[in-house]
Order: sequence, then structure tokens, then C-alpha cells
Amino acid sequence: MSYKILDCTLRDGGYYTDWKFETPLVRKLVKALDNNKVDIIELGYKSPIKGGPYRKCNDGFISDIIDFKIDASLAFMIDVKDYVSDNKVNQELLLDIIKPQNTFQVCRIAAKYNELIYLPEIVNLIKELGYKVICNLMAVSKLTKKEITNYVSIAKTLNLEAVYIADSYGALYPADINSIFTNKNITGIHTHDNMGLAFANCLQAINQGATYIDGTLTGMGRGVGNVTTEQLLIHRDKIDFDLLDCIAEFNEMKKYYGWGVNALYHQAGKHHIHPLYMQDLNQSNLTSKQLITVIESLHECHSYDMESLDILKEQRAVVVIPARYKSSRFPGKPLAKINGKEMILHVAEKAEISVGKDNVYIATENEDIAHIVRKFGYHVIITSDNCLTGTDRVAEAAKEIDADIFINVQGDEPMIDPEDIKNVIKLKKENPSYVINCMSKLHPDEDINDKKIPKIICDLKNNLLYCSRSAIPGNKNTLSDIAKKQVCIYGFNKEQLYEFTDIQKTPLEQQEDIEIIRCLEKGMKVKMVDVDKVSYAVDYPEDILFIEEKL
Repeated sequence: MSYKILDCTLRDGGYYTDWKFETPLVRKLVKALDNNKVDIIELGYKSPIKGGPYRKCNDGFISDIIDFKIDASLAFMIDVKDYVSDNKVNQELLLDIIKPQNTFQVCRIAAKYNELIYLPEIVNLIKELGYKVICNLMAVSKLTKKEITNYVSIAKTLNLEAVYIADSYGALYPADINSIFTNKNITGIHTHDNMGLAFANCLQAINQGATYIDGTLTGMGRGVGNVTTEQLLIHRDKIDFDLLDCIAEFNEMKKYYGWGVNALYHQAGKHHIHPLYMQDLNQSNLTSKQLITVIESLHECHSYDMESLDILKEQRAVVVIPARYKSSRFPGKPLAKINGKEMILHVAEKAEISVGKDNVYIATENEDIAHIVRKFGYHVIITSDNCLTGTDRVAEAAKEIDADIFINVQGDEPMIDPEDIKNVIKLKKENPSYVINCMSKLHPDEDINDKKIPKIICDLKNNLLYCSRSAIPGNKNTLSDIAKKQVCIYGFNKEQLYEFTDIQKTPLEQQEDIEIIRCLEKGMKVKMVDVDKVSYAVDYPEDILFIEEKL
């Protein structure tokens, strides 16, 4: 079998050890791999990101460890995203970390499809330093045939040592490999074993003419791991006893870290879930029911963000209801009675259904409001009377509340649906870096031109683009029939609340008199969630009668 084997145990396996390996083990591994005629040994990353020595692969450090002659080439990997800032390649950083070719002979570049625009510049810089260059297109299972072809057309112009595809989610089947490798310009493959098909996929690639195949000893690698180097060696020829000794040591590590195929990884592969999520899940203490719930929540979650792993822990979600007495349009509004009950109590009771009474707080500057809600057993946080908006009031109250998620439910929304609050909490757990807000279709009796109703527009992923009291969106001839309005339920974490609060409103926020616009003006990401039930806000005394009829 005429194909080259690239072992990336120390690079891919570093996701379990934070790229820290004992020097005697590394020396033993490199010698054994070389003796068994592994062609390229990838020792880790060259990265500005924090981590152990094999995250940095300093030339001096490596040359001190690999101080013996080997026939194999030594390689390191870089990730395109580490060297791009402000939509351009950070050449200074790249050239500071990557020195002219000496200890290493090969550089591998990992790139996602949307990062290919940076590839020619990076490749040329690295080739000028004397390295052979291999490119890995990541997450190929999510790409169309046209996108893969485009990648190849770019790679062909760069005179690369090899053009790789990487099955980052372990989601490909042999039939997929057969289809991809009909393009003979693709010469290498990196597999993950989520579906237990890594070796079969490698064999299919070899049969289609692939000349570079990745493996790791015992399959040690991110998430479930990779095809094993020992399988590839045996398929190509044989393995010697010295590699068996290494395998024994790595198997002991495997018992501790727990990589390898299981049902969770099968599920992850099927749904294209990023392997690092599954790695953390596999090492968690969650129950089986909790694991399945989390997997369903992470469905189609492709970019790994440590912050997002907050979903793995029990998070306290509280509802904070800002209740200002000195409303400019309707003074004393929270105490206005609707069907004989103060409006603030209608809202508090709806919140209680969602999160329980102990997790409901009323934030107010007024003792009359405080007295009423205390009487009915709700927590009260007395805030200053100079808060600019309800969310500023929630931010002030959050300083006194030990919680992970803060749901701002406006005190003038007595028809709010408790299920909508629950949905906001769920979406916030799944999207911790986003502020969450709600939207609904305009009701037939609502006028798109009504300035009291904030209208919203989103992108195709329900990320908020803008909010206005004017009629949006529209078209050349008539107003759009897809208009949606804002429903005032917001989901924040404490840090986002602190980032939001300020001593003055932002310009567009002030002009529109819509507080969520401040998030956009400050560069915060806002994700909208659809709600079905109709909710009406009380802005003026005359709205009370209308609400009473609806309730």
C-alpha cells in the first residue's frame, strides 16, 4: 500500500492533556513511530493560545527533546483563526511565532470554509520560511460539493504538499468519502471516529487514491478520537514490539481520560455536534436523562466555546420585574388595578408559574409598590429612582441577587405567557453569549403604523437587526405582511447586564425609545425567539379596559 501515514497523537491528543506530555513518553513515542516507518510526526500546534508546551511547539524546546536522528519529518499545525484579526492576516504575530524552518519540516494549516480567503497569504508566508505546507479543510461534512470544489481550486494554486479534508464531526460515511475523493486533487484525510467509521473511511480514501492518512496512537484525539495509527500501520505492513510498549502506556491514559466510541459520540456524529462538547459531556457527572437533554440542546452546534458549556451545569434562573412608579406616560402604572388586582401582581403571578415564587424579584424605587408585592410573598429589591430603563433597573437589582440567568419581564405586560418565559430561559442556556428577546406576529387588530408598538427585523437565524416604532420592514409598493413586534421578555447574564447599563441612553435608543437597541449599539448580539400567545403592553390608562376585556 503506497500511502504516507501522519501521526498527530500529541496534537489531537493534547485536547485531553492541555498539550502537556511527559518527556520520556514523547521520546519513546517518536522513536517507536519512526522505527515503524511513520512518515510524518505532528508534535502539536504553534499557537498564541494558552496551553502546555505542545500547544506552542517552541523549536528550542522540541529540539532538546528530539535530540536523536529520525527519518520521519516533524510537523506542527496552525489554525487560521488564531492569526486573523480585523478581517486580515496578522503577519506580525504569525512571523513572531513561526520561525524559519529548522526543527520542523512540515506545517499544517487548519481552515474552515469561511477562512479560505486568508489561505493564500498565510501559505505563501510559511513557504517563504522554508516549510512544506499541508492544508486541512475542517468540518467537511457540512459542506456542499461546490464548496469542496472551490476549496480545491484555491489549494491547487498554492503548490501544496497535500490537500486534506477533515471529518471534524465524525459524520461521514464511506459513500461520502467515495464521492469526495472522485476529485483527485484531494490527497489526504483526517478522520474522527464518532460513528465508528474512521478506519472504513480511511480505507475508502486509500482505494480512491489518497496518499496521506492521519492517525493517532490508540485513537487518542479530540472527543471520541481518531483512526488508530496502529490500524493504519498494520494495514500498510506491520508493527514492531516497541510500538506495542507505547500503546500499553497510552491505554493507561485512555482509562483515565476516556476517549473512544460510545453511544454519546454516535449521537454527536449523527447530528454534527462539535466533538469538544461531547468530550466534556463524556467526563461529566450528568445523569443519562440530563445527557440526552444536553445533546438535544447542542444539536447543530458547530463552534466550540467554553462559555457555552454553562449549559452543562445547573443554572439558577430568576425573573426580575422592573416596576417604576414615576412613569412619564402613566404614573403609578404598576399599581393600576386590572379586574380588581394590581397589574404588578398579574405579572408576578405569571413569572411565578415559570420559575417559582422564590425566583421572582420586583425591582422598584417605590415603597407603595414594594409593600403590595411583599404582602403577597415576593422578593423586593429597592433600586434608585434614576434608572434610565427597566433593564438598567434589573442590572442594579442583579448586584444583590445570586443567579446565572436574569429574565427581565416588564411590569406592564399582564398577559405575558409563562411558557414564553421558560422558552427564553432555555434559549439563553443554549446561547450564553447572546442577549435573548421575544417577538411575535402582529395581531390583526394591531396597526403596523402604531408608534406604541416596537417592530423588529431579524436575519435568517433570528438575530436582531433593528427595532423601530416606525413601520418596518417594507417594500417598494406596500408595507410588508411579515411584520413582527417585540415582546418584552429579555434574557441576560450578569455580565451582559453590567455591560448594558449606563448613565445615558445611546443615540438610536433615545430616538426610538426602545431599550433593546442599546444592545445593538454596544455591539452585543441579540437572538430573538418567536412566541405564539398575544401579549399587550399597558402604556396609557385607556389600555386598562382593553386588557380587562382580553383577560
